[in-house]
Amino acid sequence: MDVPQKKHRRRKKSKRFEKSVVREFGSEIMIGIIFFFGIFLLYEEMEIKRYVFDGIVSGFQYVTHGISHFLSNLLGRAEEYETSDIVGATLIIIALNLLIARVRQKSISILSELTECPECGDDLVLIHRNIFQRAFGFVFRLKIRRFHCHSCDYDGLRVRSPKSI
Repeated sequence: MDVPQKKHRRRKKSKRFEKSVVREFGSEIMIGIIFFFGIFLLYEEMEIKRYVFDGIVSGFQYVTHGISHFLSNLLGRAEEYETSDIVGATLIIIALNLLIARVRQKSISILSELTECPECGDDLVLIHRNIFQRAFGFVFRLKIRRFHCHSCDYDGLRVRSPKSI
C-alpha cells in the first residue's frame, strides 16, 4: 500500500516584509525635496527673512521677559530669608541626597544575590510586590523583585539597579 505523499505548496512571499518605495528611497526623496525647496527659495518673491527675523526677535523677547519676571519674584522672596537659612536648607538637602544614595547602595549590596531559596535551595517563584516595596523602589530608583519558595514558605527580595539585568 502506497502512502500518498503530501505536496509541499510554496507559500507566497508576504508583502509585509517587502520594502516600500519610501523606505527604500527615503534618503533620495528627502534630498530631492530639499533641492526643490532651495530652488523655490531662490526664485520666490516673499519676504521670508523679515518674517523669520521678527519671529525670532519676538520669541527672545518673550523668553527674556519670562526669565526677568521669574528672577524678580525669586529675588524679592529671597530677601525674606537670612543667608544662614539658605545655607542650612541646602545642607539638609545635600544630606538627604547622600542618605538616599547610601541606602540605595546598601540595599543593592545586601539583597542582590537572591537566585535560589537560602533555606532549602529550591527554586523561587516571582510574586507581586506590596505597596511599600513599590514605593521604596520608586524613591530609591531600584528594581525590586519579590520571591516566594513553595517548599518552605520563604519570602525574599532581590534588589538591583534599573540599569542592570
